[in-house]
Amino acid sequence: MSLFERIFGSQKLLEKGLDTLTQTGDAMFFTDEEKSQYKLNLLKAYEPFKLVQRYIVLLFTVPYVGLHVCVILGCMHGLEWKTLSVMINDAFGYPVLAAVGLYLTGGVFNKK
Repeated sequence: MSLFERIFGSQKLLEKGLDTLTQTGDAMFFTDEEKSQYKLNLLKAYEPFKLVQRYIVLLFTVPYVGLHVCVILGCMHGLEWKTLSVMINDAFGYPVLAAVGLYLTGGVFNKK
């Protein structure tokens, strides 16, 4: 390496520095294509979360609906189970509402 290459840099070193600057400038701004690719990768990352949401909804809604079906069948056969229906709503109503709300509103509210 000559003295001038050490002081001012060689052609290869200058090209490498220019390439680094260009890549840094490109990485600072998102194009529309990069934004769409980012969204697709984000949706792919959320797939396990969506599966867990479905399990949670089933965990709460199946017993809730099943108990109400039992109450309706009991009332159809002349049993006074209307207070039991109120107790079911008090015990399961808000957890079912929260689970269904979590499932249905996943991804509706965007943070910007």
